[in-house]
Amino acid sequence: MGKRISIIFLIVIGLIYSCKNEEPKPITVVNSEPIVIINTPLFNKDSAYYFIQKQVDFGPRVPNTLAHKNCAEYLENTLKNYGAQVLLQEAEVVAYNSDVLQIKNIIGQFSPEKKERVLLFAHWDTRPYADHDVKDKRKPIDGANDGGSGVGVLLEIARQISKQNTTVGIDIIFFDAEDYGTFSGEEQKMKDD
Repeated sequence: MGKRISIIFLIVIGLIYSCKNEEPKPITVVNSEPIVIINTPLFNKDSAYYFIQKQVDFGPRVPNTLAHKNCAEYLENTLKNYGAQVLLQEAEVVAYNSDVLQIKNIIGQFSPEKKERVLLFAHWDTRPYADHDVKDKRKPIDGANDGGSGVGVLLEIARQISKQNTTVGIDIIFFDAEDYGTFSGEEQKMKDD
């Protein structure tokens, strides 16, 4: 029992020591190649779940709906609040069924002046119908597990980025209209025609 407590104590001390907010320091290993130790913030799952809930609270984020418009503003403002330079790509696109969709890709850039960059992305729109629902296939889905979870994780990453300088630039993109594919019943109808 005492050995287990000692091991736990050493792990806790190691974690506390590794969380110091210092500049990365190169160290040399036996083969003389420098290795940079980078302090990374802890990912907060509760914060990520909060961001998912915020999206779901708007309702299904289907293009051309009020929920879609309001969620886009929320995503844009949240990225700005975390220090990102935000770019918007707005367009009208024609869906498979000839609907004209007003779409918006939302791009948050952290340290846009840095040449070395990392790209993280997810889609933020939701499906206009629940193809696999056994009761109501034509009802839009809330997208908590689909677009909502990917965006929630990326917003938590943005929150963490805002707390610490990064050695590379980071781009976070929320793509739109990814989930507006054919309805499974219409696919079968198109095959039959």
